Amino acid sequence: MSQIDEPEGYTGEVTVLLGDAGPRTAEAALAARFDPLAGSVTWSGRVRAELPLRERVRITTPHGSAAAETTERDPWGNTRVTGVGRPPFPVVLLDGVEKV
Repeated sequence: MSQIDEPEGYTGEVTVLLGDAGPRTAEAALAARFDPLAGSVTWSGRVRAELPLRERVRITTPHGSAAAETTERDPWGNTRVTGVGRPPFPVVLLDGVEKV
């Protein structure tokens, strides 16, 4: 039987920086997993804010900051974001620290 890895993530308040606009805070649910085909960590999630689509943004959590792209909007007005590389929250694969 194969073991399925659960994505690691973050749920809570984030700061979103978009271009020259000032920072905005919003709630977000973000998750990360290793993509063996790409050979890197990919992460994505939803931000409770209506942001312009196909734009580069900077997402900051209490754990760190990372670049992402806004990709789509759901029926409730949340914006989906995706990023590649180190996410703005701890990941065991990258940080070597087990969740408590």
